[in-house]
Amino acid sequence: MSHATYTAPPPAPFRVRWWQPLLFWVIVNAWGFVERGGQPFAGHQPSPLQPPGWVFPVMWFSLNVFQIWGDIRLLDPARRIRSRGLLIGLQAVTWVIYATFSLVYFTLGSSILAAAWTVSFFIITSVCIALVARDDRGIAVIWTPLILWTGFASVVGIHNALINPDPLFGTPALWG
Repeated sequence: MSHATYTAPPPAPFRVRWWQPLLFWVIVNAWGFVERGGQPFAGHQPSPLQPPGWVFPVMWFSLNVFQIWGDIRLLDPARRIRSRGLLIGLQAVTWVIYATFSLVYFTLGSSILAAAWTVSFFIITSVCIALVARDDRGIAVIWTPLILWTGFASVVGIHNALINPDPLFGTPALWG
């Protein structure tokens, strides 16, 4: 009879395969691949603050890379992050906002919802950065381009909602 005590093996190191973030990226962009953008509705006037159309896919691809990179670091259990569960939940909300933006803006034609989505993304990302910066400044730095872009995009989105009617809500342009 042995008196040796059983010790559990050490946990496997946290590892992400290359295809996992790629698959996630394809899933969150699925509707955007189908809905090609353009004008949300006939007569829509883009805000003069809005960058040219080619800027958006370039910026959002880059921002997706930064957000996924930060999210992978957030998911790593070896990193001591106090608000990990809350941060994962908030990041999930930003990904839902991102994944549904083309639907609300281009398919439904709502500049009001597009502005609300953009401002919400900015606020949630700002909260995420404030929370994660206490424990992992690297993730906060990785996510910083997201608040820079969505802060600017929020101004553009609000201006766009003010100068255009919203067919979904049946509201007229409030400004311009």
